[in-house]
Amino acid sequence: MIEKTEIEELLSIIPRGYPHLEVFHLSNQSQGVCAVLEKLCREEGYGYDLYIDGEAAYEEISKGFKAAKFDFNKHRYNKHAKQYDYLFIMIDLKKIEKPELFFKKLYAIVKNAGKVFFIVEESYDIRALEEELIAYNYVAVNPIENTFTNLQILSAQKMHGWGN
Repeated sequence: MIEKTEIEELLSIIPRGYPHLEVFHLSNQSQGVCAVLEKLCREEGYGYDLYIDGEAAYEEISKGFKAAKFDFNKHRYNKHAKQYDYLFIMIDLKKIEKPELFFKKLYAIVKNAGKVFFIVEESYDIRALEEELIAYNYVAVNPIENTFTNLQILSAQKMHGWGN
């Protein structure tokens, strides 16, 4: 479980008081992030789409939240051509069968200048992920340090007009 204060610190990146923002959250574990993100989005009137990878994780997490099962093989990862301002990805990236396709499909659902946050285990090779994201047209790829005690965070951005 991630400390609530750590989650709130990361989520301080999301501006408050905007007319409407969209948040995409892909996870196979709650660790408290679902609750804090859902509450923030509800209070601010932002859209929050929670997708769960894995049947067991879906059964566990969907008890407390409106969630949808995630399908890596879908043509697009969004519903109704929606694009997102912020994406939070909390899955085991090593288990993805076609990483290039996964990263390209994520890129397609991010609004121009939108931000993507990959939250991975401490043991994950974050430098390799950084290089992979740059290869798939993500920009401003940077680790966010000193936020989560036992996890790493890598942020990336979709630059306006690049790689569409």
